[in-house]
Amino acid sequence: MSLIKDTVRRFSGPSQNVQFAALLRDLADVAIACSAHFRETSGHDLKGIIAFEHQGDAIVDRIHELLDNAFILRFDISDAMRLTDDLDNVIDGMRKAAFHLDIYRPVLDVLRPEAIELMAIGESMIKDVARLIALLAEPKLPITKVRELARVIDEGEAKADRIVADAERRLVQEYMAPGANRLEFIAWDKLYQMLEETTDEANHCGKLIMSLARKEA
Repeated sequence: MSLIKDTVRRFSGPSQNVQFAALLRDLADVAIACSAHFRETSGHDLKGIIAFEHQGDAIVDRIHELLDNAFILRFDISDAMRLTDDLDNVIDGMRKAAFHLDIYRPVLDVLRPEAIELMAIGESMIKDVARLIALLAEPKLPITKVRELARVIDEGEAKADRIVADAERRLVQEYMAPGANRLEFIAWDKLYQMLEETTDEANHCGKLIMSLARKEA
């Protein structure tokens, strides 16, 4: 590396890297708080979830501005942007599910055990994603630790997939009879799908950080 590039990295690059890691950690903290509130209220506090989303959006805007003006960044800009957006999608997914629960409140007022379990899995996965994001502040991503956490997140996603598949089989059996309430079927089926999509986005975050660690290895 040339002397000029090394000087630029010392005076420009590191500060932007630190800012990015700190802002992403702030976004992860919002996602954790949102997921806890989402589970504790069974997704029925739409205004509260929207408030968390607005907090997240403000942080995302700051990250986008930082990345748009980054001169030398430790990670590829497109990877950093994708990680930011994937984490934001986790929060957005909870907001969408809260809207769905609000719209179908007469049907979904009392959640089934499967839905509650999916919310708990999502919250646990988001906490593990936050642990991965905290590692971005280290000089180099510890690939062994990243791999371990990414595996735990992936296992959470696999468990969520199994729960949704089993729940949908039960829905088909329950609502296939003549005269069954099709609105209830649609409401529950869509809710399961939305909760699973939130876990998908969390898993995307884990896989992307694993990819960043491999690139640094």
